[in-house]
Amino acid sequence: MIAADVIVMATPVYFYTMSGQMKIMIDRCCARYTEITNKEFYFIIAAAENDKAMMERTIDGFRGFLDCLEGPQEKGTVYGIGAWKVGEIKDTPYMQEVYNMGKMV
Repeated sequence: MIAADVIVMATPVYFYTMSGQMKIMIDRCCARYTEITNKEFYFIIAAAENDKAMMERTIDGFRGFLDCLEGPQEKGTVYGIGAWKVGEIKDTPYMQEVYNMGKMV
């Protein structure tokens, strides 16, 4: 993560927050977070919930991490909502949105 210019943080949303694995990854940065400087960040979430506003607390968790870093730039967020079962996100406009976001990197 320290050598990267761009970081994509992606997680499924469980009970209106990021997955435990994502939180562990963030927590593991604690020892060297001061070295994560001037990075571009993109956020991607996938959730069964249909209300985008309800997903803000997950994104706020990502932003809380960025608040601890020096010079982070939040470049984009994709809210992949309304996907309850495996594979449901595949044929949604969110996949194109993620693809387009990737082309901006």
